[in-house]
Amino acid sequence: MKPILIVSCTRGTKSSTKIYQSMNILSGGEVKLNIVENNDESLPVVYNRFLNKKTQNKHDIVLFVHDDVYIDDLKLRGKLYSNMCVYDIVGLAGCIKPVIKKPTLWHLMTSRENLRGSVAHPVKPVTKTGTDEYVISNTSFGYTPCRVAIIDGLFMAVNLKKILKTGWKFNENFDFHHYDIASCLDANKLRLKIGVAPIHVIHDSPGLLDVNDISWTKSQEKLLELYGTTNNSD
Repeated sequence: MKPILIVSCTRGTKSSTKIYQSMNILSGGEVKLNIVENNDESLPVVYNRFLNKKTQNKHDIVLFVHDDVYIDDLKLRGKLYSNMCVYDIVGLAGCIKPVIKKPTLWHLMTSRENLRGSVAHPVKPVTKTGTDEYVISNTSFGYTPCRVAIIDGLFMAVNLKKILKTGWKFNENFDFHHYDIASCLDANKLRLKIGVAPIHVIHDSPGLLDVNDISWTKSQEKLLELYGTTNNSD
């Protein structure tokens, strides 16, 4: 098996990112990490630069992951290769049968029984203030592995050979918000199989804080304009 290429972006330096800090638990021969530092471009634009034959010569699988994700899984490479035997794009959490409508959040565009996967988050204990201590809270959406229509963009691994064959790329109509949803909807049209897998990570992010944020609402309107009539199933 070739090493997994992990690609991430940060507005700061790589040493301050969770993804960089998590690399000490993974064997250097199993993964290669490429962090784009001081980044001011959209994630899809940066990510798409790695979807080419040159990358394929060295890697079968490319994992695109947010810089605030700590990978806590010694079996990362094996799990990705195993799941890539079934799926073309692999994530951690997502949904089946989404209907693109407001609010355009993947976990709210379908019913609860159509959610799949899980992601852990650090949570400050209410009794511990002014300290760096926290507990890990795991959000379980549903069973894995499972085929889905949309996955959360915090973790998106691709079968490079398959996606190059279809011409799929990350959707550059979106900078950050909704690029994952749009890219997954594009993948569905190309009949690429998307799945979620039981890979352990800790996502150090509170998620979207305000659905009235201007940048998010503008992105939402764009998604509705381009995909608003889309009703997807797996």
